[in-house]
Amino acid sequence: MKENKSRGGNFDRRRAAESEAPEDICWGRNPVETLLADMPERCSKVLIANGVQPHVKAKITKLCREKGIVFQYVDSAALDRLTGGAKHQGVAAYSTDMRLWGTEEFLASLPPSPEPALILLCDHLQDAHNLGAVIRSAEAAGACAVMIPKRGGCMPTGAVVKASAGAALRVPIVKTGNVAQAIKLLQDAGFWVTGLAMEGRETLFRCDLPPRSAIVVGAEGKGLGGASAKACDDIRFIPMLGKTGSLNASVAAALAMFEWARSRG
Repeated sequence: MKENKSRGGNFDRRRAAESEAPEDICWGRNPVETLLADMPERCSKVLIANGVQPHVKAKITKLCREKGIVFQYVDSAALDRLTGGAKHQGVAAYSTDMRLWGTEEFLASLPPSPEPALILLCDHLQDAHNLGAVIRSAEAAGACAVMIPKRGGCMPTGAVVKASAGAALRVPIVKTGNVAQAIKLLQDAGFWVTGLAMEGRETLFRCDLPPRSAIVVGAEGKGLGGASAKACDDIRFIPMLGKTGSLNASVAAALAMFEWARSRG
C-alpha cells in the first residue's frame, strides 16, 4: 500500500519502520476506513480503542460487519505501543499484501467433485513462523489453499509472508469463521476431511488419502479442538520412535500433505 497524505494516517511501510510500527499495521481513521471500504480482502483484523469517539466507533464497526472483518476493542495504550507512538486516532488495522478469500467464495471457484484437490485447514495455529512454514509446504505439496480461522489464531502478517518464503502471496489464504463449520462446508464440496492427532484411529500411512482431501492440523500444544475433531471424517496419527511426544504442527502438516502428494504419483 502507498502513503495517502491527503487523508491522514499512514500506509507507508518505510515510515512505519521509522516509527517502529510493524510493516503490516496501518492506523488512523481515514486510512483504516479506506482499507475496509476499498481493500477488505487485505484486512485481517481491526483494533479500536475503548475511548474512541462514538461516531468513529460506529462507522468502523459498521464497515467491519459489512465486510466480514474481525474487530476488537483494546486500551489506547496498546495502540500506542503497536504504532510506535503515532497519532492513531484510536484505530489501527492489520493489513496484508495477500488477498484473503471467503470460504464459500473460494470453494465455488474450485473444480467440482470428483476432481482431485488438497486443502489444509489450520485449527488456530498461534505462531507466525509455523503458519508461514505450513503455507510454504502447502505450495510445495500442491495444495490449492490454506484455511485459517478469523478469530483466535495467527493472522497472515508480514512475518508469515517472510516465513513462507513468499508462498503466502501465491497460495490462496481462506478465512473461515468457525473451523467445525468450515469442515462441514468442505464435506459438502466433496472433500474427505482428515484430522491429525496422536489419538487417531489409524496411522497416516496405513492407506492412501482420498484424491479430494482436506487435512486439519491443530494448534501448538493444544492440538485439534474437540468440535473440530468430532467434525472430521477421519483422525490419523503419525507413528514416531523415541521419546518425543509430538511433532511440530508445521512438520506434521507437511508430512500429511506430502503423503497425499505421494499417493497421487
